[in-house]
Amino acid sequence: MPHVSTIAALATARGSSGIGIVRLSGPDSWAIAERLTTGQPPLVDRMANLRRICRPSTGEVMDQGIVLAMRGPHSYTGEDTVELQLHGSPLLLDSVLQACLELGAEPARPGEFTFRALLAGKLSLLQAEAVRDLVGASSDEELSLARKSLFTDASQPFRAVLSLITRSLAAVEGPVDFPDQFSEDDEAGALHLATRLAAETHADIQKLLADAQATTRLRRGVTVVIAGATNVGKSSLMNALLKYPRVIVSDIPGTTRDSVAEEILLGRQRVTLVDTAGIGRPPAGALDSLAGEQAAQSIEHADIVLIVLNAETGLQLHERDLLDRARSLPHLVAVNKIDAGPVPAGLEAEVGGPVLGISATEGTELDELTHRLTEMVEAAAGTVAASQMVTHRQAAELTIADRALGEFMNSAATVPADVLAYLLGEAREAMQRLLGEHIAPDEILATVFSTFCIGK
Repeated sequence: MPHVSTIAALATARGSSGIGIVRLSGPDSWAIAERLTTGQPPLVDRMANLRRICRPSTGEVMDQGIVLAMRGPHSYTGEDTVELQLHGSPLLLDSVLQACLELGAEPARPGEFTFRALLAGKLSLLQAEAVRDLVGASSDEELSLARKSLFTDASQPFRAVLSLITRSLAAVEGPVDFPDQFSEDDEAGALHLATRLAAETHADIQKLLADAQATTRLRRGVTVVIAGATNVGKSSLMNALLKYPRVIVSDIPGTTRDSVAEEILLGRQRVTLVDTAGIGRPPAGALDSLAGEQAAQSIEHADIVLIVLNAETGLQLHERDLLDRARSLPHLVAVNKIDAGPVPAGLEAEVGGPVLGISATEGTELDELTHRLTEMVEAAAGTVAASQMVTHRQAAELTIADRALGEFMNSAATVPADVLAYLLGEAREAMQRLLGEHIAPDEILATVFSTFCIGK
């Protein structure tokens, strides 16, 4: 491995917690850990060592915790590694991390531990990407696909594509490299074989690109926009669905000026919940106009619209325009403030569909609202058809390969064999880059691991 430095980072999320972990990897990991535990028994490989962690400059005891030390190559990174499992005080963890740096460690870059595992042959590039996807998963479906990519051979479909391209290229290059051994009929047969293999490859790539689209949809999640007139309780409803006071609530109409978005999990799906400014109130100035425009844009980009009416006022004229605008989208009508009065008679007929009476402040019928909304979210998300997770980077390389194959098939009968071989070579190189073959480590670090969290 080209790395000779020792890196250190906080491996757990920042914030107070029961346990926090400082991770070290590199040739000096053990020496640094021994300096932090000086005067105590030597560390035992691959065992939980209970030790006091002391400040190296003064000997002051900073904490007591578990020191888990592992000699390479039998570690995650393939190097000597140490994990200091301590109390989860942010100040304490920062001070221990600083002590590691003072003893010669360097701050780890994003994803550098996993990057070193890749260079040591512990993980493939696709598995490394799956680690990132597993850590960043925000829904059960994402988690399931990330696990599948990490713990099964996610490279197999891509390697099958690479194999077909290689066979097609070999068929084309044969007559070019050994012209004396191929008759005109042999050349025609070889070109026919290469074209058939390219068509098979194209079909396989299309399936993988469909998986990429499904992955993108899955990561984007479902957007639910809460819309309604001013002072109907949209912000109160958003807070109730989030189960914490995210949005300022006031009796003053028009308190919400800017659209506020937060992610929640409904069923197995990631949902972006958007609270919008109230509609219908004549704009009092430029800010009101901008707020109204932003609310309208949010509705246009919604997957589902949750329309909130007021049980005290019934359906108002400007709310009919909102219903008309949302009619082409999946929508649910909730009538808020039934604690102050019942749902007006005949409202369902006016709305043109079922309504659900709720009280956002009292929690009345919120379980039923959540149930109905979850069913709509699951329907909007659909069944994820992806057989595996295909990242944006992988999709980009697949697109390059597919474009080269398309040019090959469109020009197979009209251009020289060496040009055809060049096109197939481009497709093969794209698949090799996808799999992490023939790519410089710095390029991998820049394109893949820059999106990792530090400490992984």
